[in-house]
Amino acid sequence: MSFAPRFAAAPWLLAACIVGLAALPALAADKPKKESTLGKAKPGAPFLTKEQLRACLAQNDRVKAQLAETLPLQTTLKKEGDDLAAAGDALKTERTAIDASDEAAVKAFNERLAARDTAVDAYRARSEAYNAKVEALQADKASYSANCEGRRYFEDEELQIKAGK
Repeated sequence: MSFAPRFAAAPWLLAACIVGLAALPALAADKPKKESTLGKAKPGAPFLTKEQLRACLAQNDRVKAQLAETLPLQTTLKKEGDDLAAAGDALKTERTAIDASDEAAVKAFNERLAARDTAVDAYRARSEAYNAKVEALQADKASYSANCEGRRYFEDEELQIKAGK
C-alpha cells in the first residue's frame, strides 16, 4: 500500500490554509474611526489627543456656564443704568423748580441727590465686577478658539470621556 496519493494533496491544502490565515487580519481590522470637529475644521486640521479633547470639552462647558451666568447680569445692569439715568434727569428737572429760599425743600432735594449718588456708586461697583467677568469670559473664549476651535477628534474618544473613562 502506497501513501503517495494521500499526501499529494497535502501541499495544496497547507498552502490554502496559509493564505486563509494571512487574510484573517485584513478581515478582523477595525472599522475606520468616525471623525468629528469642534466648530468648522479645515481639511487636514490636526487631531486632538484624548487629553486635549477632554480639556477642550471642559473648557467649552466652562464658557457656556460663564455665558449663562453673565447674560442675566447684563440685562439687570442695563435696566438699573437706565433707571439711574432717568432718576438723574428727573433730579435735574426738579432742581430748576426748587425754591432756594425754602431750606426744607433744599435739604430734601440734597438727600435725594445723595441717595442717587450712593446708588450710582453701587452701580459702578457692580458694573466693574460684571466687566471683570466679561473679560474673563472673553479670555476663555479666545483660549478655546486658539486651542480647540476647528480641530478634529474621534467620536469614540468623546463618548469615552463622557462616560467617565
